[in-house]
Amino acid sequence: MRLKKIYKNRLYPVLLAFGYLCLLGVDVYLLDYFDKGQIAEILKTWVPWGLKINFFLLLTAVLLCLRDLKRLAEEFLNRKGILLIVLLCVAFCMVTFLTHRTHRIYYDEDIYANVGQNMALAGQTGYCNYGTFEYGEYYPHWLSYNKEPSGWPFLISLFFQLFGVDEVYAFFLNNLLFSLGVLVAFFITRHVTDRFLPAFLAGVAYMLVPHNLIWSNTAAAEPSAAALSGLCVLSVVVYLKHRRTRHLFVMAAIIPLACQMRPESMMVMGWAFLAFLVISPRAFVDRRLWTMGLVTTLFLLPHFLHFYAVSGHSWGAQGSKFSLEFLLHNLHTNGIYYLNDTFFPVLVTVFALMGLFCAQNRKWQWLMFFWFLPFWGIFLFFYAGSYTYGADVRFALLSFMPIAILAGMGSGWIGYKLMNVGGSPATAEETLSDNGKVLRWTVGKKALVSGFLLLILAFSFLKFIPLVRRVGQEAWGSRHDHQYARMFVDMLPERSIVLTQNPTMFLLWRQNAIQTYAGINNPDLIKTLFEKYQGHVYFHHNYWCNTKNKRNIRLCQDIRERYELEKIAEETEQDYRYGIFKMKSKDSP
Repeated sequence: MRLKKIYKNRLYPVLLAFGYLCLLGVDVYLLDYFDKGQIAEILKTWVPWGLKINFFLLLTAVLLCLRDLKRLAEEFLNRKGILLIVLLCVAFCMVTFLTHRTHRIYYDEDIYANVGQNMALAGQTGYCNYGTFEYGEYYPHWLSYNKEPSGWPFLISLFFQLFGVDEVYAFFLNNLLFSLGVLVAFFITRHVTDRFLPAFLAGVAYMLVPHNLIWSNTAAAEPSAAALSGLCVLSVVVYLKHRRTRHLFVMAAIIPLACQMRPESMMVMGWAFLAFLVISPRAFVDRRLWTMGLVTTLFLLPHFLHFYAVSGHSWGAQGSKFSLEFLLHNLHTNGIYYLNDTFFPVLVTVFALMGLFCAQNRKWQWLMFFWFLPFWGIFLFFYAGSYTYGADVRFALLSFMPIAILAGMGSGWIGYKLMNVGGSPATAEETLSDNGKVLRWTVGKKALVSGFLLLILAFSFLKFIPLVRRVGQEAWGSRHDHQYARMFVDMLPERSIVLTQNPTMFLLWRQNAIQTYAGINNPDLIKTLFEKYQGHVYFHHNYWCNTKNKRNIRLCQDIRERYELEKIAEETEQDYRYGIFKMKSKDSP
């Protein structure tokens, strides 16, 4: 009652403004008194705690919506519910069994999983350059703050805490997120159109995008970013439709979590602002919105600091990272991607255009387009934003859900037009009072049209099955490095340590590992490791030793010059050589 009185007090807006100023003051203080490195050290502990509390708050918000969930379950205790369950089962089976389970962005996926390992076992975010296991206890000695947000590793860490550390859980989690994305696309379309057919077709369209399937059986961060962005949009749509405080609470809790999946995920906040502006501008004078906004701002505070702490990173670019000089090339490749029917079903694009221009939900249609536009357009100016640049087609994943929703609207519009051929179909009440036979014909016509639309969507996907099933030559050198390294680990004694340029990969397999440069820059530490592990110190001749990068080649050469190397195992792939070598100091007798 006291809180309610405070909320209704005419000075409450002043109190709210003071709260926002306090949060801004915390940011300004930290930015003013600490440098980037110090802030990164603070964030190592702060970010995991913030994500844990945020996730707990989201679960609490969902519990407050149990009545809505119960009502929703009762609504689908029929044939439509069975169809939806079948769709989800088909989606999960397709992503799990049709696609090849493998890493596709090396060695980032190992880093994501290792960050999740560190969050689960050490309570800190960052990737480990020197870690050991002592009788089952994990010690990350050198922890570096990662330039990527920690949202996806946090989700992985939840599985690691529940089931133990195994990279297969990262793949399985992406399989689940893909299936969740199908469900989210369905419910967004259902809330916007109030019809089952376009919603179901939207889920099917999302399920049948080839690269969506391919990347959802990896440990990459993009599937989580796509699914949680979709959940943000769904929470906005539900609140704007029903205007209940509990729905606003869900929205306030899901937005900061979703924003920490990928750097560009923050743009979903701009879309939410636009949706409020278009659908309900009066909501901006609602105290509830600004109260819940304070919660969102609180959990976004570490993320704002994250961007400052990692600013200045090269992100792999030798020159400028964002520039107009990349626009024309990326515009051509990323635009034709949706039109040439080579990697993306052009039928889905055609349906999406019909949904944009022909369907009956004008405001929501264009809001879906303005969800697609920034997530597609941001990469037009990025040096590695071309969908044909290596494995960077993964950036397209964040644009697939709005296209699928528009495709559901467009194909649904076509379906209802076909059902009305020869005159408007009778309603159930009119038909019962007229002739029972006509009722059976109407239902049969609806099933026929729906089946036809599903069939042409499925048929358009057939040509992409070879693409979905193949591994491809992309990153073959890294893939074989990963494969052979796993074999090498099984050859080593339990108490041993490996010098490698990819320690995160070995640590996920519970193998002690340290960065290769320690062999040159930290000779005293290596000497200690020789004693601690009774000479079982090994050098991993890996992918980076085979590249043309002079720095990496020189590092591997320095190891060979400084230490005696005894070959334990060696494998080759094309002109690349991989091996594990036992190290011995040249100064030792």
